[in-house]
Amino acid sequence: TAIARDGGGVRVLIKGASEVVLGQCSHYMNARGEVERFPEELRKRVLQYITKMASRALRTITMASIDLPSPEKLSPDAPPSEGLTLIGVFGIQDPVRKEVPAAVRRCQKAGITVRMVTGDNVITAKSIAREAGIFTSGKAMEGGEFRALDPQAQRRVLPGVQVLARASPLDKLVLVQRLKEMGEVVAVTGDGTNDAPALKEADVGLSMGIAGTAVAQEASDMVILDDNFSSIVKSVMWGRSVYDNIRKFLQFQLTVNVVALTVCTLGAILGFGTPLKPVQLLWVNLIMDTLGALALATEAPTADLLDREPYGRHEALVNGHMWRNILFQSVYQLAVQVFLLIQGSEFLTDCTWNHKTGNACVPLKPNGQGKNLEGNYRDTVIYNAFVWCQIFNEINARKLYNEKNVFKGLLTNSIFITIILVSCVVQFFSVQYWCEVFKTTPLDVDDWCFCLCIGAFSLFLGLFQRFLPPANWLVDWIDRAQGRDDGAVAPQPSAGRGVHDL
Repeated sequence: TAIARDGGGVRVLIKGASEVVLGQCSHYMNARGEVERFPEELRKRVLQYITKMASRALRTITMASIDLPSPEKLSPDAPPSEGLTLIGVFGIQDPVRKEVPAAVRRCQKAGITVRMVTGDNVITAKSIAREAGIFTSGKAMEGGEFRALDPQAQRRVLPGVQVLARASPLDKLVLVQRLKEMGEVVAVTGDGTNDAPALKEADVGLSMGIAGTAVAQEASDMVILDDNFSSIVKSVMWGRSVYDNIRKFLQFQLTVNVVALTVCTLGAILGFGTPLKPVQLLWVNLIMDTLGALALATEAPTADLLDREPYGRHEALVNGHMWRNILFQSVYQLAVQVFLLIQGSEFLTDCTWNHKTGNACVPLKPNGQGKNLEGNYRDTVIYNAFVWCQIFNEINARKLYNEKNVFKGLLTNSIFITIILVSCVVQFFSVQYWCEVFKTTPLDVDDWCFCLCIGAFSLFLGLFQRFLPPANWLVDWIDRAQGRDDGAVAPQPSAGRGVHDL
């Protein structure tokens, strides 16, 4: 700031990083307002005060001035950098919010490496980072030191760096680039205009909604409306929840499609026709596509999502655990459906009430028909058993990994429960009363119990399959078939360090 003086000339006021501005001072202003030469002994004492304030997490700013004979000697591009007069050193406290340390710990528990990049001096930065729980046993560097390294050396030291002090906007951008070159998934927070390049370069840019500039918000992917670090933790939890819900639906849907396609194909090849009729498949697609997606997509995020490691950049969308669950359920359902298709006419009996035969049980004909010649009893059993397998397997699909209790949190999802109940009611009516529309014939009580038991067994099978290893071999085979050979698999909840940086 330049101020015109009454006697002519201008007085330029300068503020900035304490040790930088202090090194440009050759004089100081004493308590009486007189300008004197700046002795080296006093300079050392001032540096000691700066260090003392910085160690107490105070941001220090030095103010100095210089008198120039005319404004023409002042250039906005090159402010005076020597011969300054020290006016004073200020310590400003920006206390860490009380919720930040807990939020940082949750990030670290979730496998996220939290780094602090700041323009403060290294002592202040370390003190603040230590208070926030960011600086533990890692390393603190200054931007100039980091900048002097070649790219390979930067990549080598980065895993241990937790604090980067006296950093310029370019240092922050280079940091993001180096982390991405190392295969990390990088999120960056920032609020200033000079943060825009790093926000744009990051995989996820997070700007501040209150203190953030319009440029920073435009360059970012997300805006944190309350400027609270704990909101970032919530966004991580919601992001993982959305991704997992997509996977749950894929796991469920692939099982349905594999079984339906195979049963219809085998029925046609073996001369039994298509046991699943077009209208039945439309209903199956409705409950498995629209309603199934709605049920599984509404699973709310839970705190245990932050107890596991994040997914890698090249993590397969359908991982080994999902393939294991899909294959196990598909094999079971196919075995049941094919057995009913081939042998159903041999052991099934139609014990429904009929005005001619009453409640007498009648063996099925070779073509699968029972008492009602307008429908196929065997195919109705196949259709009913198939749908109940999907309804019960939809409960299995709520969990992706080795969670034993698939009912955990079920009662908190009213949409899921409603869809399951609606599916059960419509399925009952489609078999017993809407026969003409769904091309079915009513089933007796014994066969209803039989179909329900077949479907319910999927739950017991789902518990058993979680004790088996994931089908990572199938993921590797798919990767090789697609020309990839990274073999990335989903980490276990107890795995080591994560791959995300914030």
